[in-house]
Parts: sequence; C-alpha cells; structure tokens
Amino acid sequence: MEYGPKREDFVLQPVSARALPVYRGEVIRIIQVEGEQCVDFNAFNLHDYKEYLGVSNTRSYGGIRPKQGDLVWSVHSRNRVMYVILEMSDTCVTDLLGGRCKAAIHYGMGFTPDRDGIHTNCQDTMAEAIGEYGLTPDDVHDSFNLWMNTEWDSRGTYWSVWNTGRPGDHADLLAVFDTLAVPTICGSGDIGLTSNFSLKPILVQVFAPSEETMRLATRYDEQYNRTARTLNDFRVKDIRTNRALERDPNYVPKFVNYPLTTRRIAVELSADEYAQLQRVRETGMGRTDGEALRAAFFYWVQKNLRPTPLRGKVL
Repeated sequence: MEYGPKREDFVLQPVSARALPVYRGEVIRIIQVEGEQCVDFNAFNLHDYKEYLGVSNTRSYGGIRPKQGDLVWSVHSRNRVMYVILEMSDTCVTDLLGGRCKAAIHYGMGFTPDRDGIHTNCQDTMAEAIGEYGLTPDDVHDSFNLWMNTEWDSRGTYWSVWNTGRPGDHADLLAVFDTLAVPTICGSGDIGLTSNFSLKPILVQVFAPSEETMRLATRYDEQYNRTARTLNDFRVKDIRTNRALERDPNYVPKFVNYPLTTRRIAVELSADEYAQLQRVRETGMGRTDGEALRAAFFYWVQKNLRPTPLRGKVL
C-alpha cells in the first residue's frame, strides 16, 4: 500500500515518550531498532480528549492480541474505530491485559523511593509526554502494548515471557480520525521480560495521507462508526472542574428500555424436541422448561449468529 510523504521521523530514547498528532488518513509506524523492546501506546481524540483508546472495548471486539488487519477502538461511550492495523510483523506479539507499569510495583522488589529514587515506569513517562497538551497523569489510560509477550492460565493469572521482537520489526496504524498518539518505551523492561531485562530505543515515523490511505480511513469510518455516539448524545455534556462529587437533587436517571416489559411466547415442540429439551435441563441450563428453552435458543444464537471479531479488510 502506498503512503504519503514521511513527515515525522525520530528515535525515542530509553525511557521516554512523545505525544504527537496523527491525523485522519495518516499512518504512524513504530519500529524496533535493536529488538526486544516493549512499547506502551496511548491515544486520544485530538479534538475531544475524553474519547481515547479503549483497551477493554478493543479486547471485546477482537480478543487479547490485536494483529494485522484488526481494528483499534475508542472507549465504550463513543465506540468508534480509531486505528486500523495495516501492517504488523509476525514477531510483534501484542497484549491488552497489562494496563501499564507504575512506580509502586517496583517497591516490593527492593526498590525504595528514598534510597533509589523513582524507577522508570510507563505511567509517569506517559504523563510527562501528554503534559505538553495540558493533560494530567489522571488522563493516562490502559495501554495497547506492542511487543509484549504474555501468557495466562485458567485461574486468570498472567505473566510475561521472552520478548520476540527483532530489529526492523514494525507496526503500522492507520488513523481513522484525528488523534493524539503517545508511543512510550516501557520503563520496566530492565527488570523484567517485557523487554528482556534491557531498555532500548524505538524509531517512530508518521506518513502523511495518500489517496489510498484517506480512502481507507473514510471507508472504515462510514462502515463501522455510523452508530458511534458523540457528545450531542450525552445528557450530561460538561466536564467537571470541581474534583469533589456532589449530588444533583434534580437529576432523574433515564435508563435505556426501563422499566422492562415482557410477553410470553407459546412454542410448540414435537415429542423428539421435548425430549431434547429435557436433556438440556439435565445439564443444569434452566430450572423450568421455559428457562431451558430460552437458554438453548440464545446459546445457539451466540454460537451461530453472533458477529465474528471485527477486523479490517485492507484493500
């Protein structure tokens, strides 16, 4: 795919970050210089910082490890595609489990602020970078982690394993709308497997739009963002300036589809179907015939009609 001219080309040194605009139709490329370096990535809507990269939303659509062709979404309240992963090296293992490292996690490992100072960490590094745009440490959010190789078990415990990134590996993200991108060199790599006990530089490039990338951004926006919500959809639109929370005595919640209304539906079953229904009940799915039938029906819907993880089809 043809990109526009390169307009940004810089090296992030350990341990640093940079907040930079990446406009609609532009591509941000993140490149391994020496290899094996974890990169934490934050992003915001350039024109409304309350819309930012939604890790849990992206995870709910495409799983824990976004890859080439997948979509990166904004938070649930807006639900828009922010980026499309146009290219990604096979050895760029991604992660949406580890939120980001912070200074306090190092204290239990023998580090103390008084003796050793504050250990490098993603929370503080990203906070410094976004401060250039008037954002605070509270605005740092969970990261889209590039080159972070994690595993997990049935108990829900997860951990890092050897970083497989190689020199020259890269990830290309196409911006679907104007964003503030914040690539960050992970600050815990020197004492962990996120970056194989080392801290290394990362190369960042931004390519201006081409006719092809702008066309793709427009297509993804029209295809996936038609039902997205904007500030105009919110009942409460203003950003609070008073940090203390106080109740509005005049506020009355208006919940969606509340109060619920229900109706009974008669379903005729053959003798064979009814026997199958009893076998469903024996598995514990439902305490009555009606509950078991409803559970069986929606279980079938989940397995057969639920959309597959949304992925970009790069043309």
